[in-house]
Amino acid sequence: MRCLTATLVLWLCISLAASAQQAGKAPLVGVLLINTAANPEPARSLFRDALAALGYVDRRNLRLEFRFAEGQAERFPALAEALVRDRPDVIVGLGDAATRAAQQATRTIPIVAIADDLVASGFIQSLARPGGNTTGVSILATELDAKKIEILREIVPAARRFGLLRDPASSNEARLEAITKVAGRLGLELQTVDVASPADFAAAFARLQTGGAEALDILASALLANFQRQLARLSLEHKLPAICQFREMAEGGCLASYGVKRPEMYAMLAAYTEKMLKGAKPGETVAQQPTAIELVINQKTARKLGIEIPPAILARADEVIE
Repeated sequence: MRCLTATLVLWLCISLAASAQQAGKAPLVGVLLINTAANPEPARSLFRDALAALGYVDRRNLRLEFRFAEGQAERFPALAEALVRDRPDVIVGLGDAATRAAQQATRTIPIVAIADDLVASGFIQSLARPGGNTTGVSILATELDAKKIEILREIVPAARRFGLLRDPASSNEARLEAITKVAGRLGLELQTVDVASPADFAAAFARLQTGGAEALDILASALLANFQRQLARLSLEHKLPAICQFREMAEGGCLASYGVKRPEMYAMLAAYTEKMLKGAKPGETVAQQPTAIELVINQKTARKLGIEIPPAILARADEVIE
């Protein structure tokens, strides 16, 4: 019996040592994201699961290193430089600020990005021919943020002054021009308030209220998308109906969301990562845009705000949260 126990212990030690050695030789994928280490979801799980579906399992045949900016975009340059020193095989940039920092840190390591508009932000030359060392997923933010204004107007037709909550690190002139054009056509006034971190949220909502905003478009941004519960809480506190970017933001308490589906987005991201690991050149790898767009309405939030969602909007919604 003792002999058997000793044999099992020896086998276990050898197996663990072999697994550690194998993991050490596995390719390294570094991920830059705005989240805090204490709140890495849903990005971390979505990306891990998408890679696992392709056969890449963290600590088995792949090493994933997540570097968190803790809600402070200005930390990305230092994080990117430190990551480059670790010589990753691929860098993944989740959001505009992360992608920008990665590009500044290296011109040779392949970068796979999710960005609001890869072309308009200057990260790639075109979807068909990205050029440089970056490719990835462009999530139609310019078009969708403008469309969100139209949907919000349908939900609150009496409102005339709309707020825009904007993260300057994830915005560009083309997007603001598209939103302004739609607002002008609908006869709306716009009030834009910028935030750079979650510490700015409370003051931003106070400014929106003081400025007379009657509804709010929370623009596409990695920062704003990953701190959705704080934003939803503030929108309720200030009685400000808000339309957000992702389904999870509506689930977290926003009145509505209109945007791409995160699982599809991360599946595409994982596929690009696999291509880079297999030797594809990012500058010659066509960038893509997601195809599935969804509208989600949170009826619980509507009731708290005293808003009756028009039947036409409910009929068009992909999901209604009761």
